[in-house]
Amino acid sequence: MGDSVKEKIVVSTLKLISEKGYRSTTTRNIAEEAGVNEVTIFRCFRSKKDIVLYALKELELLKPMDKKILEKCKWDLKEDLLMLAEEYHKNFTEDKAKIMIGLRSPEIFEEVKEYLIRIPKGFKDVLIEYFKIMYQKGMLNNDDFELLAFSFLSLNFGFILMKASYGRKLIGFSNDEFVRRSIEIFVKGIAKSS
Repeated sequence: MGDSVKEKIVVSTLKLISEKGYRSTTTRNIAEEAGVNEVTIFRCFRSKKDIVLYALKELELLKPMDKKILEKCKWDLKEDLLMLAEEYHKNFTEDKAKIMIGLRSPEIFEEVKEYLIRIPKGFKDVLIEYFKIMYQKGMLNNDDFELLAFSFLSLNFGFILMKASYGRKLIGFSNDEFVRRSIEIFVKGIAKSS
């Protein structure tokens, strides 16, 4: 089987899981969405679960943020947090959030949870390192780096999950506006006053 067929199957599977959830997505649905025969799916993958695991393992669908991102920092709290949040929002999209929600099904969750945690954990690890450096530079009034990181992560992770789940019914502003305004509030609370 060619890679393009395999790719169609994977893309279709993830799309359906994000819309219907893992349990409600069938190989028949996947075949219809991908425009292939159901037998073709089983020539490429042993099961629906194998398609998901392939996407998570081989394609690194939920790749975490790398600490190398800190090389982009200017060591200005507001500017850096804005850049880090924007990078996080580029990596952890609403589509990925919907896939994560769709994979919370008991039939597969135990096998995928280590992959689902990668994006938030990677961001948290980057933030902890960033806050340690900013504290050493005398820029923060708090040395509870894990709590700071978790708070900032929760702001962003929560926003994306809420937007993926409820859209405009709950959230009345754009990603950019949310990031900018929440960072202004966050920085006021943690910046060391001169």
